[in-house]
Amino acid sequence: MRLALLLFAFLALGTTDYVEAQVRRTPEERRTVRRKVRRHNRRVVRRTLRRLPANTRPLVFRNVTYYPVGGMYFVKRRGVYVRAFPARGLRLRALPVAAVRIVVRGVPYQYADGVFYLEKQGEYEVAAPPVGAVVNELPEDAEEIDFDGVTMHELNQAVYKEVENGYEIIEVLEEEPEE
Repeated sequence: MRLALLLFAFLALGTTDYVEAQVRRTPEERRTVRRKVRRHNRRVVRRTLRRLPANTRPLVFRNVTYYPVGGMYFVKRRGVYVRAFPARGLRLRALPVAAVRIVVRGVPYQYADGVFYLEKQGEYEVAAPPVGAVVNELPEDAEEIDFDGVTMHELNQAVYKEVENGYEIIEVLEEEPEE
């Protein structure tokens, strides 16, 4: 009798109704899917400066002159300085003051104002945004987009989804070729 009661209790408590299935995808199924991205018609905050602070030192990379100010980068266009994101591969000796450490799949990144950095040979190189990274907040110039019917945010070619503890990068968009 005790054995039957023990078996019944084990079966009643051991049901698997609450267990979720874990799906394993083959490499063919993991290939990237092109999603339709539609930008909302809203004004995006663009940061511009008429003059640079006196101690600003320009950085030249791939024939583009970047002016770092307060952790953000500006380029000169039509007499004003417009916020821009530095090209991947640009190296810096020092990080912006606001940089925070983020570890994604065991790789340590530094993040500041929409830009990710990897430490390489004592310098910090601008890196592509890593998919899966979660940041606490996005800069004001993050653009709201309609991503497959869901409102997301785009910043520096990365698509962010709002999650419980911040914003997670779900996809990195391909850079559009300049004509």
